[in-house]
Amino acid sequence: MQSDYWLNKLMFDLQGPDGKNLWSEHRETTIDKYPVSLEIRQALLSDDFEYLYPRTNPYLMRFFLLICGYDDEKSIEILSSINKGEGGSNG
Repeated sequence: MQSDYWLNKLMFDLQGPDGKNLWSEHRETTIDKYPVSLEIRQALLSDDFEYLYPRTNPYLMRFFLLICGYDDEKSIEILSSINKGEGGSNG
């Protein structure tokens, strides 16, 4: 699976000081600033991390989970669960 530039750019930009606030309070308007596909937009709005993961840089995904409100332990659990399921098809 090829990563998506605009999805990664969105996640990278959320690392700024107001990133968590932008994501928690202005998610849709934040997404609107990036030309992501409808599928990625829907995955972002529904927290479909399994869909997003193969399209992102793993380090950005880890940080993104923190922005979404998951602590380190839960973030690792989510990523480990996705990685275990990566046997054959991803999308």
